[in-house]
Amino acid sequence: MHILDIDNLKTLNKHYIVVCFISTFMKNKILLLLPLILISCATDQKNKKIVITPDTTDITKSYGTSDFRKNIKSSDINLKTEAQWDSVNELKKHYKHESGYRRHKDYKTFGWHMYSEGSAYKNYDFSLLWGISYFSYTINPRTGSYHEIHQWKTTNLVDSAKANNCKVFLSVTNFGAKNNATFLANPKAQETLIDSVSALLKLRDADGVNIDFEGVSKKNKQEFSNFLVNLSTKLRNDNSKYQISLALYAVDGNRIFDIKTIDPYINFYTMMGYDYYGSFSHHAGPIAPLKSSTTWGKNSLEHSVNYYIEQGVQPSKLIVGLPYYGGEWQTNTESIPGKVIKFTNHYTYDQIKKKINSLRLTPTYDANSATAYVVYKDTQGKDKQIWFDDSLSLSSKYDWMKSKNIAGIGIWALGYDRENKELWELLADKFGQEK
Repeated sequence: MHILDIDNLKTLNKHYIVVCFISTFMKNKILLLLPLILISCATDQKNKKIVITPDTTDITKSYGTSDFRKNIKSSDINLKTEAQWDSVNELKKHYKHESGYRRHKDYKTFGWHMYSEGSAYKNYDFSLLWGISYFSYTINPRTGSYHEIHQWKTTNLVDSAKANNCKVFLSVTNFGAKNNATFLANPKAQETLIDSVSALLKLRDADGVNIDFEGVSKKNKQEFSNFLVNLSTKLRNDNSKYQISLALYAVDGNRIFDIKTIDPYINFYTMMGYDYYGSFSHHAGPIAPLKSSTTWGKNSLEHSVNYYIEQGVQPSKLIVGLPYYGGEWQTNTESIPGKVIKFTNHYTYDQIKKKINSLRLTPTYDANSATAYVVYKDTQGKDKQIWFDDSLSLSSKYDWMKSKNIAGIGIWALGYDRENKELWELLADKFGQEK
């Protein structure tokens, strides 16, 4: 998703669109988002760019999902092709990353491609990826058919991945407690969804689905489990090779996932290991802290992984997603942790690199969370902190995951690094072998 520096909003002509946001209803730090919320969709008349940023004024704190995962219809902003998204993102040149390595057979390296990243997949080194999921089939909860599948039917991403023996998945998303309750109470809508997804997988000769239902309430737990069992059974009956994967919240505060019931029907899990700190936080901090600490609290990648293993998830079936983005806060001090005055924005890895280079900042490494950060004063003298993962922090997290014998790592999201090569080089170093 293209991210807007909201400090520049005053120069833009704005209109508003209504979107369904993620809702988790968990005692967690990731967004508890209302079923419907306004976002500002602004057009920069000078540069002809469309930019999107959430209005999070009334968002209540929760954990388990990503600030970036929003159910936005491309039709709302009249973008129907990858070329149009490339224009929005000012993607004029592709930087093909070819490390000379291929993925090691013992690891599952997985990434999500956001439809709004256009043709950024031409940058990807598919040889280093075990699987990629196209994001996404957005469910119409009343019918089970899709609001949008974006360029799934035509994107060359599928062909490029398959040519490099990289598995292809279709993300299926439903966000918000109301949307999930509506869909899970309707067997006919569920049958429509399964039939529709099966046809779309067959169309592209894909390998399976990544189910991403965020905001399932506790009262719908049994219905959710029943749906997953039914989906898995019917898709596998249609094609025995199809793999069913399930996105797990960073913290399952309401214990939505009945692992013992669903595990025989799930090939692998993708844990959303990010947004432990975000727009809801009282202090600026790490998006994905590695371990629990007195500084950053109990919730961390280690705590989340251990929880799911205790629930019955086998490490060999667990992929842990990590962020290729960071967050910026205005704080009342330069000290760490700094109390938040306001959340500024999320930035992709590429945007952060450009910003800190333009400000001539040198990142500091926080050992407690295994995360990079910079502290600076803006042009108005306000204290700002940016927290993000770079090659050093990701290296520590990759090593820890390998020590836990976890199946692999996930990337939210591919393309957020643009022409920067270091994250691909790190992936080759940690999970690759020479061709």
